[in-house]
Amino acid sequence: MATSQVFETVDPNHHLWRNGRLWWIAFTVHLPGWQKERVRKSLGTADLDEARRRRDELLARYPQIRECELSLRMEAPRTRRRTFRHQQQPYAAA
Repeated sequence: MATSQVFETVDPNHHLWRNGRLWWIAFTVHLPGWQKERVRKSLGTADLDEARRRRDELLARYPQIRECELSLRMEAPRTRRRTFRHQQQPYAAA
């Protein structure tokens, strides 16, 4: 079931987040029998370039090690738009 994938994305930090001083990776894999697993691992580095390298290496070898398929979202990061209560539009009367 394992396949190799080419990772093309608009976000160079896809699947990375910083927790404290270290970078972590988070992704989902599909296992045999319609099962899926969410994977979260510390990359053990505070350096972003090194974290990207370790992420790419882990994503490349993980399917062969676990005999699974990666399920990766490769889209631009979402921007949060905050709306404050005083800025909200009043509800229209029916």
